[in-house]
Amino acid sequence: MMLQATLSTLVPAARRESLAAAVRVRTSCRAFANAPTPQEVAALAYHAGRYALPGAFLTLLDVPEDAFTNITGCRKAAAVCLQGDSWLHRLNAGAIGEAFVLEATAMGLGTCWVGGSFRREALKSRIPQGMSLLCVIAVGRPCIPLTPPPTRPRMSPEQLCRGRWRQWPEELIRAATLVQQAPSGMNQQPWTLEVTPNGEFAVQSPVASALDAGIAILHAELALITPHTWRFSDAPDAPLAVAQPRG
Repeated sequence: MMLQATLSTLVPAARRESLAAAVRVRTSCRAFANAPTPQEVAALAYHAGRYALPGAFLTLLDVPEDAFTNITGCRKAAAVCLQGDSWLHRLNAGAIGEAFVLEATAMGLGTCWVGGSFRREALKSRIPQGMSLLCVIAVGRPCIPLTPPPTRPRMSPEQLCRGRWRQWPEELIRAATLVQQAPSGMNQQPWTLEVTPNGEFAVQSPVASALDAGIAILHAELALITPHTWRFSDAPDAPLAVAQPRG
């Protein structure tokens, strides 16, 4: 059964440290040695079912060997599906998809977000009725065991953060550090981070990059331990997402 949640309750407290640790070793895997084992498939199906947000759902699929144009050996993928196609649904899709990616990474599996280089028609018929296919996440046993990459093509915190980020509360510095490691299309990292005078953690990103922003926001959420709620806006003079402390 697909469960609905809010972004601030999406990841159980008991899973946050494990997924934050997976951020450090996650990398895009484009060559797979084997499909996941039956036990791993059961775990992946569970995670695909439990990570859902309004308008965005995951479903685990068998895929034909030639489903991808630049990935080899992949036989399983999570379809990232939308019910409707608002920018907020795409942001939610990024968040739940990245939660799935990090769960798979914590299991020692390789993953890769795939937006365009796959045979869409071969997979569209396999998704639940009434949903549209946004993208897929290839998953399987990697040819090379996962290890933290020595470097990543990422912007520095000084480039991503507005203001004196080194003086932010420790919790928000950690959130920014996890966001800095988030994947995005062509590694463009189309977001900036700011802490408002009210202590809110703000993520500014173009609405057109809502999927990438959702991935980044999921990374931030893993670090946020102070009770909070997220608010979202597509107004041109407002941040796309803001984590507002409660209380």
